[in-house]
Amino acid sequence: MPVFCWRTLVMLLLLSIEISAASASDIVEMDEIVVTGTRTEKPVLEVPVRTEIVTRKEIEKTHARDVKEALEDVPGLMLKPNQKSGFVAWLQGMDANRVLVVIDGEPVSPSTGSSVDLTQIGSMDIERIEIVKGATSALYGSNAMGGVINIITRKPSKPLSYQLSMDGGSYGDKNLRDNASEINSRRLAANLAIKRSIGYLQLNTDLRNKEGYTLDQSNFRSEGEAGYKGNINLRVAWTPDEKTEIYIAPRYYREVINNNILSDFTPGVGYIKKKKNEEASRFSTTLGAERSLDSGGRLRGWLFRENWKDITQQDVISTPQIDQQRNAEIELYRAELQWDKPWGKNQIFTSGLLFREETLDQYVSTPSLPRRSEVDGERKKTVEVYLQNDIFIGDQWELVPGIRVQNDNRFGFYAAPKINMMYTPDWISGVVTNVRMGIGRGYRSPDLKEQYFVFDHSQLGYRVLGSVDLEPESSDSYQLGIEFARQGDFRTDITLFRNNIKNLIGTRINPEKSNQTGLIIFEYDNFSRAMTQGAELSSNLYLGALELKGSYTFLDSEDRITGKTLRERPRHQVKLGADYEYSPWGTMVTLRGVYQSKEFYDADNFQESPAWTTWDLKLTQVITPGVKVFGGIDNLSDEHRNPRIASDNRPAAGRFVYLGLRIEK
Repeated sequence: MPVFCWRTLVMLLLLSIEISAASASDIVEMDEIVVTGTRTEKPVLEVPVRTEIVTRKEIEKTHARDVKEALEDVPGLMLKPNQKSGFVAWLQGMDANRVLVVIDGEPVSPSTGSSVDLTQIGSMDIERIEIVKGATSALYGSNAMGGVINIITRKPSKPLSYQLSMDGGSYGDKNLRDNASEINSRRLAANLAIKRSIGYLQLNTDLRNKEGYTLDQSNFRSEGEAGYKGNINLRVAWTPDEKTEIYIAPRYYREVINNNILSDFTPGVGYIKKKKNEEASRFSTTLGAERSLDSGGRLRGWLFRENWKDITQQDVISTPQIDQQRNAEIELYRAELQWDKPWGKNQIFTSGLLFREETLDQYVSTPSLPRRSEVDGERKKTVEVYLQNDIFIGDQWELVPGIRVQNDNRFGFYAAPKINMMYTPDWISGVVTNVRMGIGRGYRSPDLKEQYFVFDHSQLGYRVLGSVDLEPESSDSYQLGIEFARQGDFRTDITLFRNNIKNLIGTRINPEKSNQTGLIIFEYDNFSRAMTQGAELSSNLYLGALELKGSYTFLDSEDRITGKTLRERPRHQVKLGADYEYSPWGTMVTLRGVYQSKEFYDADNFQESPAWTTWDLKLTQVITPGVKVFGGIDNLSDEHRNPRIASDNRPAAGRFVYLGLRIEK
């Protein structure tokens, strides 16, 4: 398989330099405006910070139900299962705790540990997703050591528009109820947009329901979550004139998950069937205003409040009561002001001021014991200032220095500088050439979960405990890349990267507490030094109705103290894709493939998880204007992990077949 992928990728790259044919829709995509790399609007081919985009068109033709599915084809991005039946994103070998996920620039609260579960964010109201890799703490603060994933929501473009999408699918013989013909996964999503001269309204609902699946019918355990995840989002804006917008945007998320787990064998009793239930909700509200200034600048401000509640239960099925319940609640308040101002014709100055406060409470209750507080109103406050100057030097050079200074009530002051440069030589007539360079300091202070949270998976034999002795971690990030693009023809880029990490926060086993409890007790701790480095090569080729894409990522990682390879970092990853659109019939066929090499399961590099390959096939058919049917098969070859082998990190789900309907105006 690796030889096949290498040959295919090389063919794509060679073809991309010679062939020139495209449709108008391809040209529009290459002119896409992005904001994440510099926090100011720029065409994607002109931004000095390499930015990758998942467009609305890509989301629809791959039938992505949530952000996890929308990101599956991003070069170099790894999707890893978290500890609660969700998925998180890793970038350039940096794990999800160091990748910041934001919606319209506002951070999303982590659902477990310090990482965001991407399956909690539905795709119906997404306009595009922008991905910036490498340390971006200078612009986005703590948690952005590995990069930023910015989810940009849709805004109305017509007086009235709506969209309704519904689909259902099955895991076949892996359905939890052992009924291969039963539909056990469903989605219903709707979007309504109204635009008038005085403002607009955007309403979105997205509900996803699953009944679980199992990779081993002889086992009581469900590897796939059973339950539902739902989003309701609203944005109402007042636009008194063409330069001003004042808006309020409440967002609500709720999930109810029931995971059936088989407990350890108890002598004299046998196997005790238990369930791990979870209910979680997130309610956030953003009140914002934006005004374009006569000088050509812009002033923007946000007030943001979010409440996250999480209830987990351990329940022995044979008993009438809930055996243990743990409640956690996070309150987050954030206020931010950003000012963009042109200085003459060759500079754009960006400055911002941010206040943030976060509070964590957690308590546990059991039938025989009174409620016991584990975390009582622990609070974290930060004040941050960021500055950036975008300087144009002649027609071919752009220099973007920046810095963020942060004052944390627990860890004091810290400065995260960065500098990006772009050189646009005129080497090949008609071909845009961009050489990008970037150096940045990443910074991440321990969050309240890492310091205080108790993540209890006793029914699985382990527990994760926070530590108040943690110190902040930092990184130095280096990026060097070159890009070639011709409008409507091709786009090819090569990027080299290196991240040096100090004081890395991770978990290690506490032998003393493990012996006392009979469980494996993990505690957060600081590790001294780590490194990730590598290269990413990607190419898109447009041949009229056919679009080909391919990417290859080489990743090298090391624990600088032990010399071992960091766990769960595969050395090779290949992603391939082909899209064919036959306009006379209104037919779109999409094929996506992923190859990932073996990876070490443990820090000592004794256990390896095998390499794997998956292919997804998608079909979209226009029935009448505004009505489409779609369907597909995910994981055609039914490649998945062996649930009896703990060190097997292959895909968590097997083959999935689905069919859906989309109506829009």
